[in-house]
Amino acid sequence: MTVGPPGTGTRDEDREDSDARVIARSRDEPEQFAVLFDRHADAVHRYAARRLGPEAAEDLMAETFVTAFQRRHTYDLARADARPWLFGIATNLVGRHRRAEARRFKALSRLPEPVEHEEPVADRAVARA
Repeated sequence: MTVGPPGTGTRDEDREDSDARVIARSRDEPEQFAVLFDRHADAVHRYAARRLGPEAAEDLMAETFVTAFQRRHTYDLARADARPWLFGIATNLVGRHRRAEARRFKALSRLPEPVEHEEPVADRAVARA
C-alpha cells in the first residue's frame, strides 16, 4: 500500500470507499470520478455490447460516464452502489441509440430505388450534352 500526499486516498482506500463517497468527493475534486470509471467501465461496456454489439458499446460506455459525470451532483448519496444508476443511464442511452437508428432506417427506406440503365451514366451524360 502506498501513501500519497495528505488528503489523497490510496488505491486500497479507494476500493474500500463506497461509490457514493467517491461521487461525493468528486463534486469538489472532479478527478476522483476516475475511481468510479475504473470500478464499473467494464461492466457497463459488457452491458452495452450485449444490447447494441461491440461496435457501439465503446461509444455508449463513454457517453454513459460523461453523462454520469455531468449529473454527479444529482446522485442520491444514500445509495452506496452506483452501478444501478450507471446501468439506468446506459439503458436510456441504448433506447436513444435504437430510436435514432430506427429514424435513420425509416429515412433510408423513403429514398427512391436506384434505377438501372442499360448504358453507363457517362455515356448517357455525353449523349445528353
